[in-house]
Amino acid sequence: MRLWLLLPFLALCSFSPGIHTSPASRSGKDIAVFFAVTTYKNSKLSNLQNPVSNARAIAEILSSRFGFDTLVIVNPTKQQIIDQLKALKQLYARNEDGKHPSEGQLFLFFSGHGMSEDENGYFLPADADPATPYDTGIAYEIWRPKINKINCRHILVAIDACYSVRFDPDWNNKTDGQFKRPGEMTDTQKALANYETYQARVFFTSDNKEDQTPDRSNFAKKLVEGLRSTQTLDGFLTSKQLFANYVEGATPTPRAGTFGDDEPSSAFLFYDLNGPAKPEQPLVAEDKEADDRIFEKAKSRNTVESYQDYLDIFPNGRHITEAAEKAKALITRPSAPAEMPDDGLVFVRGGTFTMGCTSDQKDCYDDEKPSHQVTLGDFYIGRYEVTQRQWKKVMGSNPSSFKDCDECPVENVSWDNVQDFLKRLNKDTKNGKMYRLPTEAEWEYAAREGGNVVLFGNGKDTADPMEINLDASGNYKKSYSIAGEYRQKTIPVGSLNSPNALELHDMSGNVCEWCSDRKGAYSSENQTNPTGPGSGSKRVFRGGSWYQTPRDCRVTNRSSSALGYRSDYIGFRLARTK
Repeated sequence: MRLWLLLPFLALCSFSPGIHTSPASRSGKDIAVFFAVTTYKNSKLSNLQNPVSNARAIAEILSSRFGFDTLVIVNPTKQQIIDQLKALKQLYARNEDGKHPSEGQLFLFFSGHGMSEDENGYFLPADADPATPYDTGIAYEIWRPKINKINCRHILVAIDACYSVRFDPDWNNKTDGQFKRPGEMTDTQKALANYETYQARVFFTSDNKEDQTPDRSNFAKKLVEGLRSTQTLDGFLTSKQLFANYVEGATPTPRAGTFGDDEPSSAFLFYDLNGPAKPEQPLVAEDKEADDRIFEKAKSRNTVESYQDYLDIFPNGRHITEAAEKAKALITRPSAPAEMPDDGLVFVRGGTFTMGCTSDQKDCYDDEKPSHQVTLGDFYIGRYEVTQRQWKKVMGSNPSSFKDCDECPVENVSWDNVQDFLKRLNKDTKNGKMYRLPTEAEWEYAAREGGNVVLFGNGKDTADPMEINLDASGNYKKSYSIAGEYRQKTIPVGSLNSPNALELHDMSGNVCEWCSDRKGAYSSENQTNPTGPGSGSKRVFRGGSWYQTPRDCRVTNRSSSALGYRSDYIGFRLARTK
C-alpha cells in the first residue's frame, strides 16, 4: 500500500470511533497502534490464539479510560508494519495545523512470535520466514532507532513475543529488568513539569532474559489488569507505576527500560478521563497485594533508592511510615570524609598472593589468566572512592554525569584527567604525602582483603546483597550488578553494605576504578611490585560498576581503555607508598 494512500486511512478511518479529548492542561493527542499476529503463512510458525484478543482488550481500556485513539492491525505483513510506522512518522511531522502536535503520546504494541539470531531480535509478522528473519522479520536493531526518531515527545513500546528482551539495546549486559526512572514521581507538580519538559522513550518487554513467552500471555493480562484497576490519585498513571504494580508480576518476568533519546526526568503518562480518584477510597485487593510486594522488595534491597521507589509508587501506602524511617536511617549513616585527612587512606601490609583467575574459578575471561604469584610491599589505599566533593575542592568543577551528589564517587573522568587531579592535589598537600593511583596488583590485593580468595571486594556479612546473585550451588543468577538491582547510576560511597576485611568500601560495583598500569597480558612468572608493561595505549580499570553484570564485578576481572576515555561508570581511588 502506498504511503500517500495509507495516511488518509490512518488519520480518518482506523482509530476507535469514540474520539476522546485530552485534559485541558495538555496539548497533543494520545495514539495507540497494535500489531497482533495470530495466523502465519509459513508452516514452520505455529498459529497463535491470543494476540488479537489481547491487543483488543488493551486497546479498549486505553480508549475508554485513558482517551487514546486506538488502531488494532490484525495479522500484518512486514510491509504493512513498515508502512504504518512510516505513516506515524509522517503523521507526527505534519504539525502545521496542530492536529497531531509532537507533545502527544504514542503507544506501540507488538504481539506474536519472536526469535533471535546473530545477536539480534526480531518480531515476526504474518509473512515471516524463520529461516531468514533479517529479510522477513522486524529487526529491533533497525527499527528501534527509527521509532526513536518519530517526532512524538513521549513513546512507549510494549512487545509481547519470545526474545522481546532484545529490543533493549543493552539486553546482554543488564540482566535485571528493574525500572528506574527518577522523573516518574507521584508528586503531581514534579511529574507534570518533567512531562512537559523532557522526552520519553520507554519500553516494556514480555521477557527479561530470552525466555519463551507463552501464547496465553500473562504479560498482556497484567497490562490490562493494571490499566483497568489502578487508582489514579493524581489523575494519571505513570508507566513506572504500571510496570512495578502489575506488569512486573507477569510470568516470565518482564523487563522495562529506556532507549534512544530518552531524557531521564521524563515520563509516559496515562491520563484518566475520570480525573483523580478520591483519596479516601480504600485500596482494592490487587493494590494491597502490590503495595506489600513492592515494600518487601524495597526491604530486601535495603537502599534509600528502593524505599523512595516504594514511596513514589504508593504515597498513601500501608508501609509509608516504616519506609520513610528506614530510608532516613540509611541517609544518616556515617559518610565518607569530606577532605583528604591522614585517615582517608588505609594501611595495607604487603605480602605474596595469587593474582588472576585460578583454574577452579568460574566465568574467567582469557585476560585474567594465567594466575601467578605476586609479592607486594606495604602501601596505602583509599577507604572510599574519591567523591565529587573532593574533586570539586581540588579542581573547582564537577565533570560527573550524575551531579548533585557530593558523596557519590566522581565519574566521567579520564585517566589523563586523574593525572591532572593528582598533580594539583600533590602540589597543594602540606603533609609530604604523595598521592597516586594504585597499581593493578595493589588494587586486586586490596580487593582480596590482603590476598584472600574472594569473589567480590565488598565484605562478607550475610546481608550483603551480592549474595542475591548466587544460587545454592554458587552459580551466578542473572540479576544486574552486585547490589542486586540495576540502579542506573552511582550511589554515595560506603553504601554497599559492610567494608571488606581491610575496611575498604565499594571495591566492587559502584564505579570502575582507574589503576596506574598499562594493559598487558599476564605472565606465569613470579613478580615483585609489578607496574605493568612499559608500553601500550590503554590503561587498566578494575572493580566493575553499577553498569556491569556480576561477572564483571569480580575482583579478578580486568578492563581497560584509552587515556582520554571518560564514562559515567569510571572513577578512581587514591593510593600512596608512604
